[in-house]
Amino acid sequence: MSRAATSVASNIAEGQSRGSAKDFIRFLYISNGSVAEIQTQLILCVEYGYLMQEDIDVAMD
Repeated sequence: MSRAATSVASNIAEGQSRGSAKDFIRFLYISNGSVAEIQTQLILCVEYGYLMQEDIDVAMD
C-alpha cells in the first residue's frame, strides 16, 4: 500500500513536469489506477479482518 500511495504523488508530479496537457492527463490516469489499487487493498483488509469497515470509510470516499 505504501508503494501504491507513493506512486500516486510521484506520477502526478512526473506528469506535471512533462510540460504537455496530454502527458499530464496520461499520468493522472496512471495515478488513478494506483488509487484503485489502494482501495482494493483496503477492502481486502476488511475482508481478512485486519481493519473494520469504519476504519476505511473516510479513505474510500
